[in-house]
Amino acid sequence: MKKSILFFVISVLFLNAAFSQKLTIKNLFGANYDEFGDYDLYNHSTETDVNGDEDSSDSFAIGDRVQADYESKPLDARLRLELLFNNSEAATFIIAPGGFIHWKPFSQFKLFAGTDFYKTFAIDSAYLAAADDTTKYGRLLTDSLGYETYAFGNASYSADGDESALDSGAYLYLNGFCGGISSDWKFGQDDSIYLSVAAGATMAYDSTFLYALDAGVNFGVKDLFDAGFTAHNITSDERKFGVFAGLSSIENLILNAGFYYNFTSSDYLPEARVTRSGADEFKKQKTKYALGLTGGYEFSKIGLGLYADVISGLNDEYIDEIKYYDDEENLIKTEVTTIKRGSTIVKYKDGKAKRTDGFTAGAVPFYTQFRVSYDPTDFFNLGFSFKLRTMLGDSSQTWISLFPNVTFELPSKLGSITTGVHLDMNQTRYKGLSDISIPLSYSYKFKKKF
Repeated sequence: MKKSILFFVISVLFLNAAFSQKLTIKNLFGANYDEFGDYDLYNHSTETDVNGDEDSSDSFAIGDRVQADYESKPLDARLRLELLFNNSEAATFIIAPGGFIHWKPFSQFKLFAGTDFYKTFAIDSAYLAAADDTTKYGRLLTDSLGYETYAFGNASYSADGDESALDSGAYLYLNGFCGGISSDWKFGQDDSIYLSVAAGATMAYDSTFLYALDAGVNFGVKDLFDAGFTAHNITSDERKFGVFAGLSSIENLILNAGFYYNFTSSDYLPEARVTRSGADEFKKQKTKYALGLTGGYEFSKIGLGLYADVISGLNDEYIDEIKYYDDEENLIKTEVTTIKRGSTIVKYKDGKAKRTDGFTAGAVPFYTQFRVSYDPTDFFNLGFSFKLRTMLGDSSQTWISLFPNVTFELPSKLGSITTGVHLDMNQTRYKGLSDISIPLSYSYKFKKKF
């Protein structure tokens, strides 16, 4: 058995050495909200409690991400290590390793394994132009066990992704282990028609064994259209689906649409303030059905790009747990079902309500973002984005973000520096300007072919 494994490894390495190879090393240093989770280099935050009393705080963060990508015809691999120090609540040091191996003996048969596949299996039409990102719903394969946890870098099972609850010390963040199979097919003249299919599983251990199954398909015609479908955590009652389509026949134009089932992404939905026994609790919004549209146009001759995204819930329902208790308040069972906002989510056995979900009845989550990008020269970029997260029917749960920013490309390919100012007006936590933060990051890329 050991000889067979050794022979297999030697065969793969020998086969790989016969093809051209490329190594890319990227390094990102600093702290930037868009790259390091919920952290900027410096942040000043103000909140109000249930009694209207204000509390302000200042925090500092600094981090580094080093990533190595290896590419060849039969094998792709990535190793990433993220490090972050922050003192937002307590002095913490976060370590987040990740990576994957993608073995491709044939285009119709590919194996993969790792902790995170990032955007390797992303559907083109799931791209959001203003956010400049592809949602996890638009990836054929992802970490379905933890990807909704809002944390630095990758989701965490050690701290449940809640940095505000961390004590001083060091924390290791890990995704679940993922593995599966993918297949790519090309047809037609010049291989213009493409089809990708993938299926896999994520496994992790958090007091008990956890697993999730993912699958997806992507079909399109180059320079005409793209369409795809994803199913995440298929066997769970909290499964998620995404359906996407986009037009690619007009040069410099981005036009995509998406339909989401069980949409819970913190990046695009607002939070709500829920008061429990005189204390504040902030809950992430969810929506059972959502529709998204994104568009953009790049005026390449003058270096100007205009982009817009919209994602809106289609009703006031969401998917969550209902807990049932006996007369002595002992938990009897937990079930996942559709809930209307304002409904009771905790009940006694006799049906008497104990508390409600705290959401405003009839409200619907809504997100929109606009982004402008301008390149006056090849070494200088000016950007501005406006993001609105709110509840239609409950304007008190509104979060507005403004981000003017600038990127400088250093001479002699020495990398780039990005900075700006994040301005947040979060009416859920504060009436007015609630956060001012300054991002600063330096990125560098090195490529070697051999």
